Amino acid sequence: MSRQLQLRHLVGQRIAKKRRDAKLTQADVAPLVNLGTEGYARYERGDSSPDVELLTQLAKVFDCAVVDLVVETSVGLSAQAQHIANLLEEVSSSDRNEIVKIVESICALAYKKQINIPKA
Repeated sequence: MSRQLQLRHLVGQRIAKKRRDAKLTQADVAPLVNLGTEGYARYERGDSSPDVELLTQLAKVFDCAVVDLVVETSVGLSAQAQHIANLLEEVSSSDRNEIVKIVESICALAYKKQINIPKA
């Protein structure tokens, strides 16, 4: 799957989640953003990429920031790992190796810090 297609699907999933969190149906949201239900559904499925204007309208409907519609905010380890993998996808192999070494060093420092914290 291409990077662009992955991003379209990720944004579609975020939009769908915000809609469900707002307890709205696709049929509820579509007219609020001047779309038919099927047109709106294409964005949630990742078949189409929303432009900035549509993202702005959706953010108003869902009472959130535009960034909430396009950035995965999960704190789950697998979601964070996937986010990092997506970021590294466009980086050269030698740069990726350097980045991994840096992350390993940071994790080692964080682990040391964690084990040296006095228990209450």
